[in-house]
Amino acid sequence: MKKKILFIISDTGGGHRSAANAVISALSTTGAEVTCEMVDLLKASGLPGIQNAPELYAFFSSGHIWLHNFLFRLSNTSWFMDTASRLLYGFARNRIRKVIDSFGPDLVVVIHPLAVRPMCTYRDEFGSPWPVVTIVTDLISVHASWLSPCADLYLLSTPESVAIAKQHGVLAPKIKMTGFPVHPRFYSLQPDREIARKQLEIDSNRFTLLLTSGGAGGGQVEVLVSELERECPQCTLLVVTGRNQFLFRKLTEHRSASAHTHVYGFIDNMEQLMAACDAVITKAGPGTIMEAAAQRRPLILTGAVGLQEEGNIRFVIDSGIGVHCPSPSAVSKQVHSLMNGSFHSNLPMVFPVAGTHAIADQLLSIMAAKEDLHGTS
Repeated sequence: MKKKILFIISDTGGGHRSAANAVISALSTTGAEVTCEMVDLLKASGLPGIQNAPELYAFFSSGHIWLHNFLFRLSNTSWFMDTASRLLYGFARNRIRKVIDSFGPDLVVVIHPLAVRPMCTYRDEFGSPWPVVTIVTDLISVHASWLSPCADLYLLSTPESVAIAKQHGVLAPKIKMTGFPVHPRFYSLQPDREIARKQLEIDSNRFTLLLTSGGAGGGQVEVLVSELERECPQCTLLVVTGRNQFLFRKLTEHRSASAHTHVYGFIDNMEQLMAACDAVITKAGPGTIMEAAAQRRPLILTGAVGLQEEGNIRFVIDSGIGVHCPSPSAVSKQVHSLMNGSFHSNLPMVFPVAGTHAIADQLLSIMAAKEDLHGTS
């Protein structure tokens, strides 16, 4: 009989859904008979504000980071999150029940911090047999909302995140450091740059930059495009605006773009654009960082969108996989350094980039252990 795995996410940015898709893809290669379902619990919760979490994230990302950071600091305790989650659960309880009853999962995998406690509370209230596994997609600055001793297993990417989990009372047997859930497309056999550029129908001889700012398309993308077109006219720009339709229209309709600037909206072929580029310019989002590392592309980080990304800047610098350039002029100067060969990514061959298949193995193992336990009871 096929096992059923329910993935709980929210589209606050693109990272949570991308992580779930990565794990689902890895599961599909294991030969295990598994059916997967993905649900945006925050959108379905009905709680004012929380049900608009994707729109709120886009609002914070586009010029209101100070408010995001204030709320991050205010809520970054276990006590606060326990209290807030009880309120969320009161609104979401009936909707969680509908999802559980309609799908009947054998395992619940949470890939969003605000859903961890509500799913554990529901499981405990109704005595549900399914375990709750949390895949943490923050690398360094892990917020208290992710971490509850009630979850059955935590899958983490870095020693720093493991240490923070233990500080919040998660016991060592519940913690596995698996690596980050990068989609297999990013580390499977990729076309070389020339082939990828031909597939994208761009000039194969020009130095090519991929400029992105996450699924919400926040940050200073428009300013960076103008800076790079002016200071690095010999470069091809691949600009990804994500779900930010206003930015997409602004870059495509209301300006005289260079013939070598190519603007994309929300895409599902990021691995192809990365294969075509020489370097990636991005905010310090963990997904893009680890995808670029998987493809051995040097990173130029423009900054962090929120305190949860601050630690990622240090992670990139300390790992030798990129640099931090907080201003557009610093970015263009770094591009010239790359073109002149004076900066090289220092990513070691054993760098633990993709933990996707290790995560898939952990999910299958915990379901098998539960089945063995029931079979012998």
